[in-house]
Amino acid sequence: MNIMKIIKNASYLFAGNIGVRLITAISTILLARYIGPKEYGVFSIAIALATITGYFTDAGLSNTFMREVTKKSAVLSELISSYLRVRIVFGVFASIVAYIFITLSYDDPYLVTIVNWIVYPTIIGMTFMGVGISFFQAKEKMGLSSLITVVQGIGSASALFLGMAFDWSLTIVSKVYGSSFIVAGIFAICLVLKYSPIHKGWNKSLLNQLFVFTVNGIIIMMLPQLGPIILEKVSTLTAVGYFSTAYKIPAVLYQIPGVIATAFYPRLFSYGNELDYVNHRGLSNIELKLMSFIGIGISIPFIVNPEFWIVTLLGEEWKRASDALAILSFMVILQSINYPLADYLTTRGQQSKRTLVMTIGLVVSITSYVLLGKNFGLMGGAFSAILTEITLLLGYSLFIKNSLSFLLKGIKYNIISFGVSFVLYQFLPSSYPIVFIIAVSLFYGLMVLLLDREIFNNLKGFINSKRKASSSIST
Repeated sequence: MNIMKIIKNASYLFAGNIGVRLITAISTILLARYIGPKEYGVFSIAIALATITGYFTDAGLSNTFMREVTKKSAVLSELISSYLRVRIVFGVFASIVAYIFITLSYDDPYLVTIVNWIVYPTIIGMTFMGVGISFFQAKEKMGLSSLITVVQGIGSASALFLGMAFDWSLTIVSKVYGSSFIVAGIFAICLVLKYSPIHKGWNKSLLNQLFVFTVNGIIIMMLPQLGPIILEKVSTLTAVGYFSTAYKIPAVLYQIPGVIATAFYPRLFSYGNELDYVNHRGLSNIELKLMSFIGIGISIPFIVNPEFWIVTLLGEEWKRASDALAILSFMVILQSINYPLADYLTTRGQQSKRTLVMTIGLVVSITSYVLLGKNFGLMGGAFSAILTEITLLLGYSLFIKNSLSFLLKGIKYNIISFGVSFVLYQFLPSSYPIVFIIAVSLFYGLMVLLLDREIFNNLKGFINSKRKASSSIST
């Protein structure tokens, strides 16, 4: 298996996606500080709805596209043409669903205005962005796939920064923010046209088992967005604002290990299509190791001292969100374990099992957000997110053969190192928190590399290959 190529693609995605995600996160956090919890609650609801309806333009279609395009007999131009047509149909459907839901669910004219200016441009943009992103992922040109995300991210972050700089109303900010998706969509299609025609033929195999992927895709994008939407019904807009702010940081953090999954996906599908289950399981375990290693590492700073980050980034007014941030940071760890398990099932043709687990997780999520959110507000919402991820972990594990040994091989050194690092931080002085947060995070990374030789050797091989490439260029 070409693990070096996968790591190379992951590094391209990391450099582009994570950089822009951080910029977007910073701009969103600053916006929250600028407009206050209630106004940010309105903005968060709009973003949550836009994310859900935007993903309706895909709803699992990218998975069937990846499955088909990794087959040896695949005709890429034919598949991308079919993919675009179906996504446009899905985009129209998403717009209709959004209109009905917004009309029936919200009476506040101001809230509806903000939602409309963000939701519909997002649907249009993501319809075409998804085509470009999936196309270049299939060709394993992750740099171009990342570039599309970067264009959109810079556009949306610029909208927020300009809004604060020129004291725009939230309505104007929402208009500019939504427009960034349309611009990115146009850019994506133009980029694809340089490599392939997008109006050539039809391949109905793209629709095989699409319903199963659609159900799963809808659930995947709904789960992270349920918090603000349900809490708005059972709690207050202020609680929504605090929860969304605490949730924002883990949501951005998860994009980092998520990049790793994107790089592994085409190769896993290839092994699955060829029924090469030995290499498939081995590669899945490497994915689990790397994702959990990174997921835990980036969560440690926000678990050991969440108050420092909340107060530093948002001010004392937002201190209430500190405990929720600590709890939600564990969600990143669980997601970095769950995603490889879910990919394991999907790329082996067992998508129906993944969908069943996701459906159960959705029921647990809705129930817990309603009950815990109503009774415990902000903290209830935080615990609901964790409960959902634990449900998914148990469900995926039931369908993977020898799942306990698979999990232990992938995460044991990462979990041990995390436990030691967490305990170590409790004995460090409270002065200069940023210094000791960095120190304990570095300690975690070094401990894993000392214990797990496979991760160490893979990273060492990647670094050596980059050095050789640099040397050959310079000579």
